[in-house]
Amino acid sequence: MDHGPQSPLGEQPLVSILMLTYNRAGYLAAAIDSVLKQTYQHWELIVIDDGSTDETARILQGYQDARITYHQHADNKGLMARRRESLSYITGSYAAILDSDDIWTSEQKLEKQVTFMETYPECAVVGSFITHIDETGREIGRNRYGTTDSVIRNHLLVRNQFAHSSVLLRSSYLKLTAGYRDIVPGEDLDLYLQLGQYGTFANLPEYLVSYRIHQESSSVRKTKVAASVMSVIGRHRHNYPGAWRGYLKMALIWCLASARLY
Repeated sequence: MDHGPQSPLGEQPLVSILMLTYNRAGYLAAAIDSVLKQTYQHWELIVIDDGSTDETARILQGYQDARITYHQHADNKGLMARRRESLSYITGSYAAILDSDDIWTSEQKLEKQVTFMETYPECAVVGSFITHIDETGREIGRNRYGTTDSVIRNHLLVRNQFAHSSVLLRSSYLKLTAGYRDIVPGEDLDLYLQLGQYGTFANLPEYLVSYRIHQESSSVRKTKVAASVMSVIGRHRHNYPGAWRGYLKMALIWCLASARLY
């Protein structure tokens, strides 16, 4: 089978791509198609369906690629349970995250990140810049992050320096962590901070991913996010700089959201 253009890497390490989904049938095909279009083709896509009641199963049945594995659950256990479950399916040298409503907009996303990881074996996490899109796919903003280990490390407790659907994680370091811990919705930040105890950080200074913003954001959610991030900061305050700045920022967000001013 022709899998398209190949990476310049001599020996291509396997990338395990983890995709969680729940009633996102309207976005799912675009996410999967963005994986299929990658120039780097030595991957496995693990789709974990947390009890969807829409057309998710029908959409997955339309993909006959043997590299796609569909774990369909009848019950809805929630994000945290499925995040933890997803790590048990990793078999590759690297793990990538792509939530089912996001899109890898660059066909070279995986190729560039795997090449970076192979060039810098001390790197534990590499991400990228992202665009924000709304529910219709229209671009509504952009996010840039630190690109070097020192800059990222100095700012992680103040502002998350990685978009979850942009990251490539080194599996050997991932095995040394406690994995996703129950600090929703700050479980991704907590995982990066754990990984940073074993390796370095980087972001490619390119817009490789589109992250979808939904209208369901609310003051209640913002207070939950702020409280979660403060919990994460508390766990890692002795290992990274900026803890008090992070606490103050999250406390301000919590107060404003509680007063419905933010």
